[in-house]
Amino acid sequence: MRIFLNELALAEAWTSASSACRILVDILHARQQQSMLRDSLYCTRGMASVPIPSGIPLSHAAQKLPHDMRIQLLSWINKYGPFIEDDRIAIFEDLFFFENEDVTELGIGEAARRIRAKINTATLSPTGNLSSRFGGDELDVVHGLLENPIARISVPNYTDINRLVKILAGLVPAPKNWGELLEVCRSRFDLLHIGPNCDKTIARFPYIPAAGRRIISLLGILQQIMTETDSAGRLSQTGLELHKNYFTGEEACFSDESESRRNQPKKFTFPDPDGGNNFVCFWHGKVRTAAIRIYFDWPVEPGKRRIRIVYIGPHI
Repeated sequence: MRIFLNELALAEAWTSASSACRILVDILHARQQQSMLRDSLYCTRGMASVPIPSGIPLSHAAQKLPHDMRIQLLSWINKYGPFIEDDRIAIFEDLFFFENEDVTELGIGEAARRIRAKINTATLSPTGNLSSRFGGDELDVVHGLLENPIARISVPNYTDINRLVKILAGLVPAPKNWGELLEVCRSRFDLLHIGPNCDKTIARFPYIPAAGRRIISLLGILQQIMTETDSAGRLSQTGLELHKNYFTGEEACFSDESESRRNQPKKFTFPDPDGGNNFVCFWHGKVRTAAIRIYFDWPVEPGKRRIRIVYIGPHI
């Protein structure tokens, strides 16, 4: 489960340097000690510039942190993430408000987008006092215009970092090898048919947790796009937005092979997970943290309710 840091709550908590430093130190200690939190807690790439009440950005205010904590914080929010923008969910009518504030590009907004896409998620709202507007177990977010909302979304919210760590610890542990990763994917993504050939081809590659997380993320996008596809193979408006964001452009997550590579169909012939004859697949997802590709049958034939995933492994 992904957790999104609520930047507005952190800014609000900055009533004094000492209280804010304590809150940040608690979060940084928890990230250092718990890999599940380090992998699950997302922030925006603009986190360093979030202004505190005095008007100065977080990166400057953080100079009051102990040196080792300051290095950890800046490495997290400036370099390593994970960042919302690297895997932002696409949705039709992409506009979200908390109370009167536009949170579309913030952690609350991304959590709301994922809940609208039926993905389990929550926010972490570091609060400095019991009267904080972010102190509830749920945050009420409006999808669409305040005066004419499309929907109201209840976003699960945690204010206690230690409680959050316990919740995460009770979930399914992170995969430790490719076999466990594919088992998680098969149980999680019911609209994908991940063929047994994938087990063989990915086994050639050493297990890399970051690459595993990216594979889960890419397969999650394919799962989402299938939820937006009707029985005739037509995409909903949200599905069209997903296709535009993830299947088009030079930096698209998913792309077809180049014309020169399409002239070598034997290289891209894979076993059919459904038990039919071998067939050619040129569409693939890119795992840029390692030279790994995910080949899948695209576009999906009308009447088919699952995308066939035929290859996960080293770049062909």
